Amino acid sequence: KKNFFLMKKTEPNGDFGIPASSNPIVIFLIGMAGCGKTTLIFRMSTDFTFYKENHYIINLDPAVCSSRYTPNIDIRDTIDYKKIMSEFSLGPNGAIITSLNLFATRFFQIKKLIGKKNPKPKYILIDTPGQIEIFTWSASGSILCESFSSHFPSIFLYLVDLAKSVHPLTFVSNILYSCSVLYKTRLPIAMVINKVDITSMDFIRDWLNDFETFDRALLKEDFFAGSFARSLALSLDNFHQKTPFLGASALSGKGTFQLLNFIKKVKIEFDVNFQRELEKNILKYFKVLEKKNLKEEKK
Repeated sequence: KKNFFLMKKTEPNGDFGIPASSNPIVIFLIGMAGCGKTTLIFRMSTDFTFYKENHYIINLDPAVCSSRYTPNIDIRDTIDYKKIMSEFSLGPNGAIITSLNLFATRFFQIKKLIGKKNPKPKYILIDTPGQIEIFTWSASGSILCESFSSHFPSIFLYLVDLAKSVHPLTFVSNILYSCSVLYKTRLPIAMVINKVDITSMDFIRDWLNDFETFDRALLKEDFFAGSFARSLALSLDNFHQKTPFLGASALSGKGTFQLLNFIKKVKIEFDVNFQRELEKNILKYFKVLEKKNLKEEKK
């Protein structure tokens, strides 16, 4: 089994018929409800089409009523969210988790569909449910992330709603959540500050580049939450100093043309740091599996 893994790495063609050198970049878009994930995917798809960059869109939100883009693969085509709610007597969030669980069992077929697509896509955009914790902390979300990242370079774009982040405590919450996503998925993450057409993001740029400026903003919160947020901000300072960020407006298109180069830079981080770790873990898994098989053969 170990030799099989090494053989696959040296093959001219990668998994599912896609040449290893031209594996598409998988981009998961995550963020709090209403931050503009679906609108940004539509804008990115428009920009990719303008640049003649082949791309693929996958919708993982079973509860969305309508979207501005047309997905290549849509969870709603195979899973009826409302039917699941009524049949299993579930609430909205429980139905979304169940839908993702059912969809994850068919994901191997989806990878085959991506491999058969001609011309081959350079980018795979994945729209996740609005309830961020449903995707990032569910078993199905982990399966989908690990499944993609084991075959394709994968990154996360964490969207921050600029209009709601004017309050420093809200911004600390976003930083904390993006940090938790990084440690949960172990994949590169970058922040997209969305809705810059509403107000200037200069204050967030100052907060991210200068901790003292951010600390002064938090000092105005003269109650327990403010003190707690200051402690968190100090702990997370190293994280957000190294996390790339970009301001954009999904609605007006401001700054979205820079996303292409931004994504390529984050992809380099996956190649340099994350892929090596992933390969080590896979080799470790096969070694454990090989030992287990040898023990069974001896018995």
